[in-house]
Amino acid sequence: MPYFFSLLVYSTLHRTKKQIFMKSLKKIIALFVFIAILISCSNSNNSSNDNCATVCEYTIASGETAGTAAASIEGSYELTMSFADAASPYPNGTKAKFTLIDNVLTVEVEGEACITIKNPKLTTANSTEIQFRDTCRDKISYDVSMTQSGDLNEINISSTETGKWLGQFNDQ
Repeated sequence: MPYFFSLLVYSTLHRTKKQIFMKSLKKIIALFVFIAILISCSNSNNSSNDNCATVCEYTIASGETAGTAAASIEGSYELTMSFADAASPYPNGTKAKFTLIDNVLTVEVEGEACITIKNPKLTTANSTEIQFRDTCRDKISYDVSMTQSGDLNEINISSTETGKWLGQFNDQ
């Protein structure tokens, strides 16, 4: 009888340890799942500015004035190329997504790698247009134009090497 009793106690203790282990394991798994969800959600909230491999930081030259994008035009815009010049790298109808946040422009033209451009310059004094100049890869200036009421008007593109106007991205 003492053997049976010790076997019963051992069996009960062993089962209890196993149950405790399983409950602890479930809690640990739930914690890992929660952390994984938290990490994935925080990563998906990054702006598209963080997703481009190419970052071009323009250096403001002597005699140029740094530009500042108005907070009213910050955001993402799906625009279409219109009025493309024969020399334009983008034909009419080309779609692009432009994201402007904290004075940084990310350009995502369909079918091409995106680029992030920093340090815009003011086009001319008292202008509502600032230039994000890609002097690193494509040699294109993206000239972000704002309406007098503070909305995005259009984004003109020109060559950073020749200054030639190449076309306009707009929502029309």
